[in-house]
Amino acid sequence: MNTKKENKLLLLALLTAAAASIHIVESLLMRMFPLPFLRIGLSNVIVLYLVWKRRALSAIVVNIAKAIIGGLITLTLLSPSTLLSLCGGFAAIMAMLLAQNIRLGFSVYGISIVGAVTHNLTQLLIVRQFIIHSDRVFMLTPLLLSIGLISGCVIAYITLYADAKLKLPGL
Repeated sequence: MNTKKENKLLLLALLTAAAASIHIVESLLMRMFPLPFLRIGLSNVIVLYLVWKRRALSAIVVNIAKAIIGGLITLTLLSPSTLLSLCGGFAAIMAMLLAQNIRLGFSVYGISIVGAVTHNLTQLLIVRQFIIHSDRVFMLTPLLLSIGLISGCVIAYITLYADAKLKLPGL
Protein backbone atom coordinates (compact mmCIF):
# COMPACT_ATOMS: atom_id res chain seq x y z
CA MET A 1 0.00 0.00 0.00
CA ASN A 2 1.32 3.42 -0.80
CA THR A 3 1.65 6.21 1.72
CA LYS A 4 -1.30 8.20 0.39
CA LYS A 5 -3.68 5.22 0.78
CA GLU A 6 -2.25 4.47 4.22
CA ASN A 7 -2.82 8.08 5.29
CA LYS A 8 -6.43 7.99 4.05
CA LEU A 9 -7.05 4.74 5.91
CA LEU A 10 -5.41 6.12 9.06
CA LEU A 11 -7.54 9.27 8.89
CA LEU A 12 -10.69 7.19 8.40
CA ALA A 13 -9.72 5.08 11.43
CA LEU A 14 -9.17 8.24 13.49
CA LEU A 15 -12.54 9.69 12.43
CA THR A 16 -14.26 6.37 13.15
CA ALA A 17 -12.69 6.18 16.62
CA ALA A 18 -13.74 9.77 17.33
CA ALA A 19 -17.31 9.14 16.15
CA ALA A 20 -17.59 5.93 18.18
CA SER A 21 -16.20 7.65 21.28
CA ILE A 22 -18.61 10.56 21.01
CA HIS A 23 -21.50 8.13 20.34
CA ILE A 24 -20.63 6.12 23.48
CA VAL A 25 -20.26 9.15 25.76
CA GLU A 26 -23.49 10.72 24.52
CA SER A 27 -25.33 7.42 24.90
CA LEU A 28 -24.17 6.96 28.48
CA LEU A 29 -24.89 10.58 29.44
CA MET A 30 -28.38 10.61 27.96
CA ARG A 31 -29.42 7.59 30.03
CA MET A 32 -29.56 9.94 33.02
CA PHE A 33 -32.34 12.06 31.54
CA PRO A 34 -36.09 11.36 31.66
CA LEU A 35 -36.28 10.62 27.91
CA PRO A 36 -33.11 8.57 27.31
CA PHE A 37 -33.94 8.00 23.64
CA LEU A 38 -33.49 11.69 22.81
CA ARG A 39 -30.02 12.58 21.61
CA ILE A 40 -28.48 15.44 19.70
CA GLY A 41 -26.29 13.01 17.77
CA LEU A 42 -22.96 14.75 18.15
CA SER A 43 -21.11 11.84 16.55
CA ASN A 44 -22.90 12.79 13.34
CA VAL A 45 -20.54 15.75 13.04
CA ILE A 46 -18.06 13.29 11.55
CA VAL A 47 -20.65 11.71 9.26
CA LEU A 48 -21.77 15.14 8.05
CA TYR A 49 -18.15 16.16 7.50
CA LEU A 50 -17.60 13.10 5.31
CA VAL A 51 -20.81 13.67 3.35
CA TRP A 52 -19.93 17.35 2.89
CA LYS A 53 -16.49 16.32 1.60
CA ARG A 54 -18.21 13.89 -0.79
CA ARG A 55 -16.92 10.75 0.90
CA ALA A 56 -20.16 8.76 1.02
CA LEU A 57 -18.58 5.35 1.46
CA SER A 58 -16.46 6.62 4.34
CA ALA A 59 -19.58 8.14 5.94
CA ILE A 60 -21.35 4.78 5.70
CA VAL A 61 -18.34 2.96 7.18
CA VAL A 62 -18.20 5.41 10.10
CA ASN A 63 -21.96 5.09 10.67
CA ILE A 64 -21.81 1.29 10.80
CA ALA A 65 -18.67 1.19 12.95
CA LYS A 66 -19.88 3.74 15.50
CA ALA A 67 -23.20 1.93 15.94
CA ILE A 68 -21.55 -1.48 16.38
CA ILE A 69 -18.70 -0.28 18.59
CA GLY A 70 -21.13 1.85 20.61
CA GLY A 71 -23.46 -1.12 21.00
CA LEU A 72 -20.60 -3.34 22.17
CA ILE A 73 -19.26 -0.84 24.70
CA THR A 74 -22.67 0.18 26.12
CA LEU A 75 -23.91 -3.44 26.08
CA THR A 76 -26.77 -2.57 23.74
CA LEU A 77 -25.52 -4.30 20.60
CA LEU A 78 -28.43 -6.74 20.50
CA SER A 79 -31.01 -4.16 21.52
CA PRO A 80 -33.28 -2.16 19.22
CA SER A 81 -31.17 0.95 19.77
CA THR A 82 -28.36 -0.43 17.60
CA LEU A 83 -30.77 -1.26 14.79
CA LEU A 84 -32.32 2.19 15.09
CA SER A 85 -28.90 3.83 15.01
CA LEU A 86 -27.79 1.86 11.96
CA CYS A 87 -30.98 2.33 9.95
CA GLY A 88 -31.50 5.96 10.94
CA GLY A 89 -27.89 6.78 10.14
CA PHE A 90 -27.98 5.04 6.77
CA ALA A 91 -31.23 6.76 5.77
CA ALA A 92 -29.81 10.09 6.91
CA ILE A 93 -26.67 9.62 4.81
CA MET A 94 -28.76 8.76 1.74
CA ALA A 95 -31.01 11.80 2.30
CA MET A 96 -28.01 14.10 2.81
CA LEU A 97 -26.38 12.82 -0.37
CA LEU A 98 -29.61 13.40 -2.26
CA ALA A 99 -29.96 16.91 -0.82
CA GLN A 100 -26.34 17.63 -1.71
CA ASN A 101 -26.65 16.38 -5.27
CA ILE A 102 -30.04 17.75 -6.40
CA ARG A 103 -28.43 21.13 -6.97
CA LEU A 104 -30.87 23.24 -4.96
CA GLY A 105 -28.00 25.02 -3.28
CA PHE A 106 -28.34 23.49 0.17
CA SER A 107 -25.71 24.73 2.55
CA VAL A 108 -24.14 22.42 5.10
CA TYR A 109 -26.92 23.57 7.45
CA GLY A 110 -29.65 22.45 5.06
CA ILE A 111 -27.96 19.13 4.42
CA SER A 112 -27.49 18.57 8.14
CA ILE A 113 -31.13 19.36 8.92
CA VAL A 114 -32.28 17.00 6.15
CA GLY A 115 -30.11 14.28 7.68
CA ALA A 116 -31.25 14.88 11.26
CA VAL A 117 -34.94 14.94 10.38
CA THR A 118 -34.58 11.85 8.16
CA HIS A 119 -32.72 10.05 10.94
CA ASN A 120 -35.48 10.79 13.46
CA LEU A 121 -38.36 9.94 11.12
CA THR A 122 -36.70 6.70 10.01
CA GLN A 123 -36.27 5.65 13.61
CA LEU A 124 -39.91 6.47 14.31
CA LEU A 125 -41.05 4.38 11.35
CA ILE A 126 -38.89 1.44 12.44
CA VAL A 127 -40.22 1.65 15.99
CA ARG A 128 -43.78 1.63 14.61
CA GLN A 129 -43.13 -1.26 12.26
CA PHE A 130 -41.06 -3.59 14.44
CA ILE A 131 -41.21 -2.59 18.10
CA ILE A 132 -44.43 -0.81 19.08
CA HIS A 133 -47.22 -1.81 16.71
CA SER A 134 -49.31 1.28 17.30
CA ASP A 135 -49.75 4.55 15.49
CA ARG A 136 -49.49 6.27 18.86
CA VAL A 137 -45.71 6.38 18.39
CA PHE A 138 -46.32 9.13 15.84
CA MET A 139 -47.34 11.43 18.70
CA LEU A 140 -43.58 11.96 19.05
CA THR A 141 -43.30 13.36 15.52
CA PRO A 142 -43.47 17.09 16.46
CA LEU A 143 -40.90 16.59 19.21
CA LEU A 144 -38.56 14.63 16.94
CA LEU A 145 -38.91 17.13 14.10
CA SER A 146 -38.06 19.97 16.49
CA ILE A 147 -35.06 18.10 17.84
CA GLY A 148 -33.98 17.30 14.27
CA LEU A 149 -34.12 20.98 13.33
CA ILE A 150 -32.13 22.06 16.37
CA SER A 151 -29.60 19.24 16.27
CA GLY A 152 -29.16 19.67 12.51
CA CYS A 153 -28.14 23.30 13.07
CA VAL A 154 -25.84 22.42 15.99
CA ILE A 155 -24.18 19.59 14.06
CA ALA A 156 -23.64 21.82 11.00
CA TYR A 157 -22.14 24.61 13.10
CA ILE A 158 -19.74 22.22 14.86
CA THR A 159 -18.81 20.60 11.54
CA LEU A 160 -17.92 23.95 9.94
CA TYR A 161 -16.05 25.06 13.05
CA ALA A 162 -14.07 21.81 13.27
CA ASP A 163 -13.31 21.87 9.53
CA ALA A 164 -11.93 25.41 9.79
CA LYS A 165 -9.85 24.68 12.90
CA LEU A 166 -8.57 21.17 12.18
CA LYS A 167 -7.74 21.48 8.48
CA LEU A 168 -7.83 17.71 7.97
CA PRO A 169 -6.11 16.41 4.86
CA GLY A 170 -8.39 15.09 2.14
CA LEU A 171 -9.73 11.56 2.37
